[in-house]
Amino acid sequence: MKWKARSATPMAMALLASTLVAGPLLSQTFGVVSDDPELQLFVQRVDSLLPELLHEFLTPGAAVALLRDGHAAWGRGYGFADVATLDAVTPQTVFNIGAISKTVAAWGVMKLVEEDRLELDVSVETYLTRWHLPPSDFDKDGVNIRRLLSHTAGLSLPGYPGFFPNEQLPTLEQSLSGATNGPGSVQLIMDPGNQWRYSGGGFTIAQLVVEEATGQRFADYMRKEVLVPLGMTSSDYDWSSKIEENAATPYNGVGEPIPGPRFTAAAAAGLETSLEDFVRFAEASLPHYKGPCDAPCLLSPETVDLMQSPAPASPNYGLGYSIGQQNGMTFVGHGGANQGWMAQFLVVPQTGDGIIVMTNSSNGNQVHGPLVCAWQNWLAGGEPQPCRRNISGSLLRVVLDDGVDAAIERYHFLRRTAYEGYDFGEFQLNSLGYQLLARLRIDDAIEIFRLNVWAYPDAWNTYDSLGEGYYAAGLIELAVANYERSLKLNPENENSYEMLSR
Repeated sequence: MKWKARSATPMAMALLASTLVAGPLLSQTFGVVSDDPELQLFVQRVDSLLPELLHEFLTPGAAVALLRDGHAAWGRGYGFADVATLDAVTPQTVFNIGAISKTVAAWGVMKLVEEDRLELDVSVETYLTRWHLPPSDFDKDGVNIRRLLSHTAGLSLPGYPGFFPNEQLPTLEQSLSGATNGPGSVQLIMDPGNQWRYSGGGFTIAQLVVEEATGQRFADYMRKEVLVPLGMTSSDYDWSSKIEENAATPYNGVGEPIPGPRFTAAAAAGLETSLEDFVRFAEASLPHYKGPCDAPCLLSPETVDLMQSPAPASPNYGLGYSIGQQNGMTFVGHGGANQGWMAQFLVVPQTGDGIIVMTNSSNGNQVHGPLVCAWQNWLAGGEPQPCRRNISGSLLRVVLDDGVDAAIERYHFLRRTAYEGYDFGEFQLNSLGYQLLARLRIDDAIEIFRLNVWAYPDAWNTYDSLGEGYYAAGLIELAVANYERSLKLNPENENSYEMLSR
């Protein structure tokens, strides 16, 4: 990982800012758009919008691809894979794609189902020898493959923080038993099959089932049976030397390079891939737009349809795919978020359209959110939904570059002139204030919390947060006054009560 040897100097960050303001740093493009004038116009919009979003939300780089009629139509890199060295993002740049790893992993599981080596509705305990579900008040036999892949198995542990590159990874069995760097072990905490509850731990059990059924390491099986057959030869569930060589450097929310996490729970969060590779998976996710396979298809269209349909007790999730409706269309795909990495992948089975966005920043969701919204509106032929940006992310850059007074001035300016373009909700400034508190910019945090009290004078949480700021500054009387005001508005606010009891 490049973070070990490189850091973003102030000069490099300044160059990043000036480059993205002056014009986009664009890498080579793949795909053909010349015979699709509508796509040409939207690509021009992306070329204009992306550099602006990268600059506003302190994100060094992004890779974006679009699909039309079931095939990759266009893709491009924007900005920097590494700010210090000014390496550009290209379609070959490798990103971690977080929870989108689950969607690809589900293909590996379903391949074994199609081969009759696994059954969707048989208890996973049938396949497990190296680890077993711990004792529970609920029925362990109800935990099966279908429910693992649809997050309806009743399991705990939604996500994984991962481990630093220099830390030894636990074994798969150790991870399932609690060696997860914080979240704990995988437990059966409710009746299987009754409701949707997101569980990365469930996909870790599925990872173990794959290893038990095949006698191979999960990463080896996925490379041989899924990634390479799909043409994803630069992708891996292992962090290999090849991945190291081509990976973008991840950055935190204030633009600093960070060590990207590594995962034992690879099926849940550990796939490293490039834009050029992942469009092949996106194409495979639209099987009805392909002709007959020259060789046996990796999965049948009927299996892909099943994966992209709501599972029992899971109205918005199939088998590895999330499902949503917008502008009268159904979108399937997944989002991914790890420290320093954010990604989004959506396809429309009815039309063969799709979008992929990968970023090397913890702020990446603030980049791909407005972009995906613009794409959905474009598909609908208009602007049926507002594409709002997060005001908290926009103001963070102003605080860091020009100070908190300038950020407050910009807040008022945007509130007057661009209210429909930003999310000015109560929790936006609250989030920004806590980001500043975490960086020990206590005076700046207090000013942001005060601004939120001005904007939402009847909201109990704004006073509670301002109390937190004053408490951090040692201004106890002011902290007490705000905690008391918060409790008056919400007598059930436990935090204010506990702070006052001190």
